[in-house]
Amino acid sequence: MSKNLTDHVEDVASPPIQKDKLGVSRQQWDPSSIDPAIRKRVVRKIDCFVIPFICITYLITYIDKAMLGYAAVFGLKEDLHLKGDEYSWLASMFYFGYLAFEYPSSLVMQKLSVPKWLAANMIVWGGITMALAACHGFQSFLALRFLLGGLESCSTPAYLLITATWYTVEEQPIRIGWWSTFLGVANSFGGLLAFLIGHIHGSLASWQYQFIILGAVSVGWGAFMMFTLADGPYNASWLSEEERKVAVRRLDPAHSGEPVHEIKRSHIQEALTDPKTWLFFFCGVCTQIVNGAASNFGSLIIEGFGYSNLVTTLFQIPYGMVILVSNVSAMYLQRWLPGQKRCIVACLYVCPAVAGAVGLHTISRAHSMALLVCYWLTSTYTASFAMIMSLITANTAGATKRSTTNAVFFIAYCVGNIVGPFSFKSSEAPTYTSGIVTMLVAYCVEIVLLLVVAAYMAWLNQRRDAVVAAEGVRVDDAAEQVDLTDRENVYFRYSY
Repeated sequence: MSKNLTDHVEDVASPPIQKDKLGVSRQQWDPSSIDPAIRKRVVRKIDCFVIPFICITYLITYIDKAMLGYAAVFGLKEDLHLKGDEYSWLASMFYFGYLAFEYPSSLVMQKLSVPKWLAANMIVWGGITMALAACHGFQSFLALRFLLGGLESCSTPAYLLITATWYTVEEQPIRIGWWSTFLGVANSFGGLLAFLIGHIHGSLASWQYQFIILGAVSVGWGAFMMFTLADGPYNASWLSEEERKVAVRRLDPAHSGEPVHEIKRSHIQEALTDPKTWLFFFCGVCTQIVNGAASNFGSLIIEGFGYSNLVTTLFQIPYGMVILVSNVSAMYLQRWLPGQKRCIVACLYVCPAVAGAVGLHTISRAHSMALLVCYWLTSTYTASFAMIMSLITANTAGATKRSTTNAVFFIAYCVGNIVGPFSFKSSEAPTYTSGIVTMLVAYCVEIVLLLVVAAYMAWLNQRRDAVVAAEGVRVDDAAEQVDLTDRENVYFRYSY
């Protein structure tokens, strides 16, 4: 066991001196030597120039996906003459496209500039979103939903890769928390936007205006991002030369902020045989079963409580605010609590969602406000999704392994979002009993999986501590190697 952990470190005992594009050598890579004032200034600049791009893109992307649910209460189902489970197929087809393109897109992002690839895809998917307004039947809408999913498949993996490019492992969870809170902003803003567009009385249906307006916004923002978001610290024009060196030096030596373009088969194999990968996979399935249901059937659930289509869209605003409060509070709670606590905090935020699902299943339809509150409570689970993403980013090292692990996780993302809508049967409207029970089961399984993740990572850390104490592996030899995986670097410690 000990030998397996240290093989890769022992094989590279005398590496040549390596320098990055800014001339910083691995041997000189001492983050503790950086002036704290300069470090703070650089981090503040990165926060101002990078995080807003991710937040706004995340907001637009989510509203893109959720707009189908708003369109459903503004006549889309009637105008497209949808029958049976055809609406569920429209909801799920997006994720069939996502599933088909996600891994190839992850590999492309390792070869090309991640920000540029994201921006280019956003411009094209904005055009397709606008084209949805021209559809008059199930087949054409279904085909465009598939293409839309394929193009958006690069989005969340790109956000994670951009975050990992700019921030240390310790800084990543709170930054992921920042941009993931825009899921709540997107829900609230999307509901308000749908409400306002619902008052447009023109030659087109309200749902058509929704797709046209949002698609145009996507095209414009993608074009702006194409020319303004830097690839990494080494070519950020808004940092001085000294600040660029600091931005690079403060990162882990094995992750310099420069893209690693080589695709390593050994990293792919390691990712696919790592138990963590599959624990994250099943966590992803559980969270996204709920997301697939809520994003596509949330408005229909509220409408089933007896509210009009315009009021239904407004009631999505509090749902989004609960997401916002949950994500922000979870982000700071895991920061303030001592020790390893991400998995525990994630479990805590799934518990109110369990209560909400139980309420939706048991409370009489006569109590519409109580049902509405229960629906809002089901959104607290989103904090656990942000925690899981931060766990993946913080606990996966090596460029190809990280890309592969992200790809596997987002396959789970697709599987969950495909399954979720089909658990909501049109024949069970407005109670959707099968769908609510499916959500409840997914919440409970997620809690169990998160506890297993925590126990497994604690065991891995204890084993590594024992190996280092027994064999005295040289930390300098490990630190000087670029693009080691978490398994290859015996000094890597898991954060859970």
